[in-house]
Amino acid sequence: MKPCFYITVLWLSGMTGMLRSQHALQSSLNFPRAGEEIIKQQVEYKNPGRSGAHVLWDFGQLNSVNDQYTLSYSEPVAVNDSMYILGLDTIFTKNLTEGKLLTGTEHHTMYYYYLTDNRWWVLGHENPTTLLQYTKPLIAVCPIHYQDSCRYDYQSEGLYSSGIPFTSDGNVQIRADAYGMMILPSGDTLRNVLRTRTSQTIHQVIRTGDSGTVEQSSSVETYKWYSKGYRYPIFETVRTAVMADTTETVNFETAFFFPPQEHYYLEDDPENSAMWEKDPDPEIGGPQNTDPWAGLTYNFYPNPAVTNLEVEVYLPRTAHVRMQLTNRPGQVVWSRDFGVWREGINTVQIFVSPFPTGEYVLNMWFDGYMTGEKILKK
Repeated sequence: MKPCFYITVLWLSGMTGMLRSQHALQSSLNFPRAGEEIIKQQVEYKNPGRSGAHVLWDFGQLNSVNDQYTLSYSEPVAVNDSMYILGLDTIFTKNLTEGKLLTGTEHHTMYYYYLTDNRWWVLGHENPTTLLQYTKPLIAVCPIHYQDSCRYDYQSEGLYSSGIPFTSDGNVQIRADAYGMMILPSGDTLRNVLRTRTSQTIHQVIRTGDSGTVEQSSSVETYKWYSKGYRYPIFETVRTAVMADTTETVNFETAFFFPPQEHYYLEDDPENSAMWEKDPDPEIGGPQNTDPWAGLTYNFYPNPAVTNLEVEVYLPRTAHVRMQLTNRPGQVVWSRDFGVWREGINTVQIFVSPFPTGEYVLNMWFDGYMTGEKILKK
């Protein structure tokens, strides 16, 4: 009896912009358009890893779960009974000169949105089992840049299983939290990639017979990766969990790959097509950047770690590599000299299970270049 709320806000994680020295995500470049259909592949879930600058995301070894997962956008053709229940009929009678209504259809569910020049309103959704209206709608504003963040409170009400009423409320926190380089399941490499993170809390109250109620709390964490020149994301991960007191139990994890060659809409997308003609940014190691480590990217996960810490590194050049873990007082608890690593992707697994719970620092040396990152041991 649990309605599905999370998909209605997943698009918001893509509205939080590019690195400030690069272009920002904008309505003209990244808002969906009626008449477009996107084919994405459902693939194995992989931990998104750390936030910050110069991050490596290696999704090259993930297996496909579903090769034909379709997302389409269209203009509503009629004000049906569901729209009247949602109150969406008012959208057809006011402010039509300022914006437009859009329907997104994915996995047997229709989502209703209202778009203006720089705002996207999430109004509600319906499928064979659930009808939901946001009484306090979600709103996203463009453009927003890397490291910007925002927080939305929302409220909704609806019907489940043809007549069981429910309400929900919570908040959605959005942040453009990382940028770097991505290795795709197709084997292609994309630089100048921005990642956005959306964290949603959900408190549901389902009304049962005889004035009884059932309360449920859950959370949804969604990451999306955007590359310059593409209207839609290239990759996304979704993780949902049930909350009981202070305990969180994961009940669903999945990921989606949007193959760049399937972005057919680019044939009629002059704004994004023009982005391909621009010179590379210095931060991704363009010809104007003489820093030999400008292309260094790395990732580690999970964080907090319980048993193993996975470390992935892309080296722009051959280097002598060593790493160490230090605890909060600065004592070295693990150290290893890896010798010479060649240019490209290198991986290592650190067994952290014997270490006490707490905070550690992962130090990494690449020849004379050194970087450090905070690690939590659970």
